[in-house]
Amino acid sequence: MNKTASFEARSVADLWLGQQIRQARKRLGMPIATLAKQCELSVGLISQIERGLSSPSVRVLRLIADALQVPSETLLKFGEAPAADEKGVVARAGSHPALNAPEKGIEKVIVTPQPSAGINVYRAFIEPGGSTGEELFTIERGEQVGLVLQGRLELWLEDKAFFLNPGDSFRYHSKMPHRWRNPGSAQAEVIWIVAAVPLGE
Repeated sequence: MNKTASFEARSVADLWLGQQIRQARKRLGMPIATLAKQCELSVGLISQIERGLSSPSVRVLRLIADALQVPSETLLKFGEAPAADEKGVVARAGSHPALNAPEKGIEKVIVTPQPSAGINVYRAFIEPGGSTGEELFTIERGEQVGLVLQGRLELWLEDKAFFLNPGDSFRYHSKMPHRWRNPGSAQAEVIWIVAAVPLGE
């Protein structure tokens, strides 16, 4: 039986990044209070970051990565810096940052030229069997729209499963309990649009 997760993340990116930080901390056997002390941050802030309730700045992310003895690129892969006159307008190939979750079999490339509070576009690569997990979860606000470019996607919205193939698209409110996985034998690629407010408002 599927269960709705007991948390509501600020965004998909924040949720995954927080999970990566928590797993790296657990691998070291480091209490959250120790990590907070080493980074000179509050325990509450670290806890919020790990639960996807807060977005760490680049400075904070690097402090955490140093304390966890991992390259910051392990948590968030940074692309090449854009030209000054293109920043926030154009993002060249090779410049996009990426969220890697190898234990989930997922990589999400952030293709929005500059992360926005309103709308962000991701290019998700999902390995065979890769998934967000067995539990349903929700995101704080907004809507999500996607287009499957290749491979297959199994999308659960509450207690209903949808099986999508190349060319199929989807849309759902982020507050709706959901999860997804690649049920196929080949890598899936999905364009994912995450809007902070319902589209059309």
